Amino acid sequence: MRRRNAGITLVEVAAGVTLVGIVVALLVPALSRSARFQRVVECEGHLRTMYGAQSKAPPPGPSQIGSAYWTRLTETTPPLLSKETLRCPMVDTADAAASHYLGPCEDPAKAGAKEPIGCDQEHNHSDDGKEGGNVLLKSGEVVTERTGVWFSATRHGKCRP
Repeated sequence: MRRRNAGITLVEVAAGVTLVGIVVALLVPALSRSARFQRVVECEGHLRTMYGAQSKAPPPGPSQIGSAYWTRLTETTPPLLSKETLRCPMVDTADAAASHYLGPCEDPAKAGAKEPIGCDQEHNHSDDGKEGGNVLLKSGEVVTERTGVWFSATRHGKCRP
């Protein structure tokens, strides 16, 4: 029996579609994770920038604790921080909050090197607050955690709005 080269068979098309489907199913989750990871790294960068700016700033006044600690750095002349730096890249909504980061609950000069002086707000990295966030320690180190330091900073009042 002689076969004609008139085209491809239905079985070959089904096999091709199946292979493309498998490749797409493997790539989509990996790409979405890498995009999220990139935003978390950008958030860490914001905290590092905030640390550098606060080291050049004058000491805070008594009313400049919490998020106001970071907001005051956008109001210096010249500004030590841009307003965009105070917005976490993980937050998709266009809310009116001046800062998406919590600030220290007291003057950072009194804090120990491993104590938090800033961190993400509870819902920056997830709607339910279970994804944790980034924490800026007085030493300048940024720690990314789901619990531990971040949980202590947000739930136990070491950082505040």
